[in-house]
Amino acid sequence: MADVDLRSRFAGALTGTFVGDALGAPFEGRPSAYVAGNWNGAKSMIESRRGCGAYTDDTQMMIAVAESLAACGAFDGEDMARCFVDNYEPHRGYGGGARLVLSALTQGCPWDRAATIVFPDGSFGNGAAMRVAPVGVFYHHDLMQLRKAAEDSASITHAHPLGKEGAALQACAVAQATRARAGSVDPLKLLDELQAFVRSERKPFPAKLLTIGELLQSSPSVNEVVSLLGNDVSSMTAVPAAIYAFLSHPDSFQETVTYAIHLGGDTDTIGAMAGAIAGAYHGARGIPGEWLDPLENTGKGRDYVLRLASSLYERHLAMREAPQAESPG
Repeated sequence: MADVDLRSRFAGALTGTFVGDALGAPFEGRPSAYVAGNWNGAKSMIESRRGCGAYTDDTQMMIAVAESLAACGAFDGEDMARCFVDNYEPHRGYGGGARLVLSALTQGCPWDRAATIVFPDGSFGNGAAMRVAPVGVFYHHDLMQLRKAAEDSASITHAHPLGKEGAALQACAVAQATRARAGSVDPLKLLDELQAFVRSERKPFPAKLLTIGELLQSSPSVNEVVSLLGNDVSSMTAVPAAIYAFLSHPDSFQETVTYAIHLGGDTDTIGAMAGAIAGAYHGARGIPGEWLDPLENTGKGRDYVLRLASSLYERHLAMREAPQAESPG
């Protein structure tokens, strides 16, 4: 099997987010049994309240992250916060907390203070992880830079340590998928790499990764996976669920995303994150045309996201090729 070129992996991570989001949106909040028993079990695009193939806040905020990285060549909190505000369209399904943070940013609150003004202890929801795919591909070569960028980008809206850890872990999963040679991924080895990356004190993430390892060596039902990993809006459940969806179905983008949505619950976000990981591994060419073709394509739609992925890739190359400042001797 021929390997996938890096440009395609960038495109796959961004459009994979878009596809998983749009495919999962009609099932949001539904239990797994409902997903399996309705509309062909999430195997084709169907109408949501925003239309067939329309994206939610998950993809809209992912677009903002990619725009900022492509423009600045690195994380810039002020610029990324501006991108979140400029892209904000309330009908995309933003949660109440995100609306309040964006309102505070609009009123001039500093990017690194808005989240804690709204949530004094910080939010540990999955909103920072759902949008982090551009960080994962952009910094796939350097996990130290990746962690910092993922945590900093999370802190604009999700300042809780678990919200930031969820974003960092999801970005690492995208990075490891980007680095893996097509057709040769070893799920248990990739899981080992994620376990080495996660911070041991940020429980329950280490425990969830151990559970994933146990699940990969058995044949659990969907209900068993949901009971052990969860499927709600917290980063501690949604991120492990998305990672498991990929690691249990690494050979097919379609099977990864369909399985993720079959878990039920926060289907658009779990689908978006699983799609980002699988897209980074299989590349854009691994995404079925029958899922790409119906995606909304006006304004910042499918073609815009593909162009944005190319711009992000070019900026990544420029960043890698730029001479690095020498450390003082």
